Amino acid sequence: MSWATVWRIKMRDDALKTRIKTDPHSPGMNRAVQPLLNVDAFYEAFDIKEGDNMYIAPENRVRIW
Repeated sequence: MSWATVWRIKMRDDALKTRIKTDPHSPGMNRAVQPLLNVDAFYEAFDIKEGDNMYIAPENRVRIW
């Protein structure tokens, strides 16, 4: 929960579009959620199952190490 709190943002659409065009970093809402979708423990902690909107099949999750 703390991880998501750090990256929370509230921005008007025009400001978000400008940020996407000029900032090399992804918007906070993507930085909060996207990396976690590749962590198995995230699925266990929040009981995310196949068919849920946030579910990514294990074989499609990014594995760096």
